[in-house]
Amino acid sequence: MFKNFLKSAFRNLWKTKGYSFLNIFGLALGIAVTALIFLWVEDEVSWNDNFVNKKDIYITKSQQTYDGNINVFEATPGPFAKEFQREFPKVLHAGRLNWGSSNLFTVGEKQLYQFGYYADPEILSILSPEFLKGDLKSALKDPSNIVLSESAAKKLFGSTEVLGKTVKLDNNEVFNVSAVTKDFPKNSSFRYDWLIDFKKLIMSSPEFGYSNWGNNTVITLVLLAPTADLASVNEKLKFYIDDKQSSKEHVDKNFLYPMERWKMYNTFKQGVEQDGKIKSIRLFTAIAWLVLLIACINFMNLSTARSEKRSKEVAMRKIVGARRKSLIVQFLGESLVFAFIAGLLAIGFVQLALPVFNTFVYKELTVDLSNVQHLAFITAIVVACGLVSGSYPAFFLSSFAPLDTLKGGKRKAGSNNIVRKALVVTQFTAAIILMICTSIIYLQIQHAKNRDLGFDRSQVITTNIQGSMLEHMDVIKQELKATGSIESVGLSINDVLNVGSNTSGFEWDGKDPKSSILIGFTFVDPEFTDALHIKFKDGRNFRPNFQGDSSSILINESFAKLIQPDGLVAGKTIKMNGMAFTIAGVVDNYVYNDIYGTAEPLMLAPMHVGYAYGFSGGLINIKTKAGVDLQAVIRQMEGIFKKYNPDFPFSYKFLDETFDNYFSTEMMLQKLASLFAILAIIISCLGLLGLAAYSAEQRSREVSIRKVLGASVARLVKMLNYDFLILVSISCFLAFPIAWYFMSDWLKGYSYRMEMPWLIFPTIAALALIIALFTISTQALRAANANPTKTLRDN
Repeated sequence: MFKNFLKSAFRNLWKTKGYSFLNIFGLALGIAVTALIFLWVEDEVSWNDNFVNKKDIYITKSQQTYDGNINVFEATPGPFAKEFQREFPKVLHAGRLNWGSSNLFTVGEKQLYQFGYYADPEILSILSPEFLKGDLKSALKDPSNIVLSESAAKKLFGSTEVLGKTVKLDNNEVFNVSAVTKDFPKNSSFRYDWLIDFKKLIMSSPEFGYSNWGNNTVITLVLLAPTADLASVNEKLKFYIDDKQSSKEHVDKNFLYPMERWKMYNTFKQGVEQDGKIKSIRLFTAIAWLVLLIACINFMNLSTARSEKRSKEVAMRKIVGARRKSLIVQFLGESLVFAFIAGLLAIGFVQLALPVFNTFVYKELTVDLSNVQHLAFITAIVVACGLVSGSYPAFFLSSFAPLDTLKGGKRKAGSNNIVRKALVVTQFTAAIILMICTSIIYLQIQHAKNRDLGFDRSQVITTNIQGSMLEHMDVIKQELKATGSIESVGLSINDVLNVGSNTSGFEWDGKDPKSSILIGFTFVDPEFTDALHIKFKDGRNFRPNFQGDSSSILINESFAKLIQPDGLVAGKTIKMNGMAFTIAGVVDNYVYNDIYGTAEPLMLAPMHVGYAYGFSGGLINIKTKAGVDLQAVIRQMEGIFKKYNPDFPFSYKFLDETFDNYFSTEMMLQKLASLFAILAIIISCLGLLGLAAYSAEQRSREVSIRKVLGASVARLVKMLNYDFLILVSISCFLAFPIAWYFMSDWLKGYSYRMEMPWLIFPTIAALALIIALFTISTQALRAANANPTKTLRDN
């Protein structure tokens, strides 16, 4: 029987090569798109699966309420981890991490920047990396030890045989390599090139207050016993840190947050967990099934449309004794053969598309056919497509009445036409929804990127303050400006887009003593506002070299209006954690931290105050003049920095690019959605092309007669196109409310968002109709231009 299926399938494939190609190619494209999406989904949902203790690993979060606003942070006090582990029996390990940094490593003549953490030894027990060299007990036993990842060891030394060798960190301290661990995969929350004992950080920055219960300065990871009850532990932890601080108000509420939810959720609004990446997973899973459905609909439509050519074959088989059941099995078998060929072709498409797809999603996905899950998934899709795609043709073809067919009688085709039209409407509805969603995602990204941030990010180059730069900063600034290409050079502890510090410890005359407001703060020099073109609302800037401004500060308009409704507060005095400052000036609001948010209150204090607080490093913000050759300027900059800081390689970033990185997730979603929308339209048009060709063939006799009677080509094309354009128009009206509903909900996730662009709906409708008209007209013109004499003679 199977042999007959194959013979019959390949015979029909060869007899109708054009339709078979459209069938198989469309289905293969649909399967390939689905496979690509699910490869991405698989990588996302398996995030952190490399950690053997994943189910029992938690991060400590702090829920803090300020002036009615509930914020959730991951920062905890330095002493917390050790005390928590000691006092809670269900805590197997608790360890601290700093926020990570990229540091210069020197081995001989080789210099590389590598990213890593200062970490307690307990972190190794929590994350359980695989040790290639060394062991858990000795890895971070001494503050002078360093643990390298496999890739870092190979970059620095050329091999992993590095135990006992030394590396120099930031051209300063030397560390002994005590262990080498296997790299964590890219879909992991904690990837590192190096780890150094946290005690070393405490020794080098004692002023940072790592022993103070009032300073939230570290990340704390926790490994609970498998038998621990999370709700019970969180109930005891709730006010644990507040109690250590002898707080009576219980403003802070701490809780453990499971690693299993870090990737897919980990977004909070007013203290309540929100959907995070899981929304993207749901979106693209839906897209995958939509594209596959469109491909299956194509197969069903084209197979059913060609059923007329096989009606006599079915009739003869029934007359000689074939039962309907056997005919159904035969046609389903043929469909499975076609689906199997499409599946093989889809695997080829996936392999060809993966390199480009990986650049879109910033991953290194692969198809591993030796992987049972991958093979089972592709097989399941192929079988499902074959059965679903072939189901209607099988039942439709097997229902033909043999005598009516052989006598040439006409069968009732109403239900067949209705189903076929419904399928066309369904697939174009799905494709139009994708087009609308893609367009709205793109417009929202542009809306956010083009907003007035309150500073000018164009023509700004940033580089890290490191090595001996601070010692020579005045002369470095002078030489940079002397090039004639640089407008101003300003310093800051933080990137202008990312202010990492805040406190509620501000006081001023007239402040409600019951009010607790979280206010951000960072440290800058007098030229910072010039380099970013930040305007002043009141008062003045810092004086050059802070002459007479050692206790002066700048604040933004939002902060000023908290102090006084008109915001004119220059000259007033405020306190931060007991330290008095005089407000020199009020700057215009600018957006930081949350690029979709509003400009939150902010204080800008002098750089030397930040260094006194224990902050280190920082950024140089270099504003170049308009129209200069940026590459030439960068070469000049490199020469100046190498002159005064020869031990560190020069590295830089454009502030524009840093800003664009904040949209990387949205831009990836937009690119993928655009790609899949285009593919959905292509698949839909393949089906429409086949159906248009079939319709033109079925009506060829009618077209010829009309042409003989004087009908013009334009009139004939209009007649052949009319029915299909009606179907596409219906698809538009069905797609509009569905797309509006989903995209309205999606836009609500952004605090800074555009209004729903109503013009996009008629625009997409017009585009869909043009695409459909172009596709159909290729066949309609062919039929209308055919020789009527030949057509009538042959029919």
